[in-house]
Amino acid sequence: MGVTKNKKMLIKGAGKFMAKIPKCDDLITIGTLNNMRLDIQMDMQDIEGGDTSVALDTLLRKKTIDITAESAKFDLNLVRLVLGSKLREGVSGSAYSMVTETVLVPSSSPYQATLTQTALASPAVKVFKGTVAGEDVTVDTTVSGKTAVFDMSLAGKTVVIVYAVALDGVTQDPDGFVWVLEEKHTVKQVGTAFTVELVYGGSLNIDPQISVRTLAGNKLLKKTTGVPTESQYTVTGGKLSFNSALKDVDIYVNYKRNEVVDILDITSKDMPLTVHVVHDGQFEQKDGTIQGYQTELYQCRVKSNFTLDAQRQQASTHSVTLTVIDPERTDGKLGSIKRYEVGSITAEDC
Repeated sequence: MGVTKNKKMLIKGAGKFMAKIPKCDDLITIGTLNNMRLDIQMDMQDIEGGDTSVALDTLLRKKTIDITAESAKFDLNLVRLVLGSKLREGVSGSAYSMVTETVLVPSSSPYQATLTQTALASPAVKVFKGTVAGEDVTVDTTVSGKTAVFDMSLAGKTVVIVYAVALDGVTQDPDGFVWVLEEKHTVKQVGTAFTVELVYGGSLNIDPQISVRTLAGNKLLKKTTGVPTESQYTVTGGKLSFNSALKDVDIYVNYKRNEVVDILDITSKDMPLTVHVVHDGQFEQKDGTIQGYQTELYQCRVKSNFTLDAQRQQASTHSVTLTVIDPERTDGKLGSIKRYEVGSITAEDC
């Protein structure tokens, strides 16, 4: 006769949770549960008859089993579980990446160097003396393919070249972007121009949808291709140019920049996923043993709302409630709850 593992235990924690698409890899595993709740509800109806006030029998109308998982970490797969839509990973809005390369300009003619990779013509190459934070000497450099030709004034100097290279096997996707919101700048005079350099100016989306407002008056400035008036601006690459009347004026800019993103599309046709759920909890007991229980539900579907609640100065948690549906097994099982003992903890000698 085997030793029973079904002795009483103290539950001191939330355990771990997994949901997987049946006969597929796991969809989501939550090892940072804040809370896990299993609710089993019986909807009973009394059967009455005769003159007695006591029910003759009861009729089980419905058996409902719900499981709720609340996580401290956000995972797009948790939203996918609710929406049922496809998750696209590694979607790129750019067909190039930026490379920074340090080059020592020859001290004698010819003043040229060979780059390690082939530079694209767009976005434009930038060259700085010494470091990226150094003097901009782009006008003294010509880059074509892998060849960089320098002006004689840079002979013997160390320069940093920032250039774009094509990404092999990467297709530019129109969804590969993120919005930059309220990027704040002050219009400064550079020579005879009054400009602002966008932080992500080197990775503007093909359709950047730039909007500019003054910080003080919240006045919307209009884009133009001519000479800007005091209520207009022009765009050249990642640089915005303004009228001299806006010198030292604070502005904020919203725009789209290229990024490599994971995308969960929200559509009108997708249905919540049907998943196989496992919850496992292992807890140390007073006697030094580790007692565990595992709940397995063969087929579940989302029941409640999913809320992404981001609050000021609060750590956001995210929960989803699933309800059991009939997997139509021949044995009539909906799932199981198992008890087990992992073993004892060996104390170290002092």
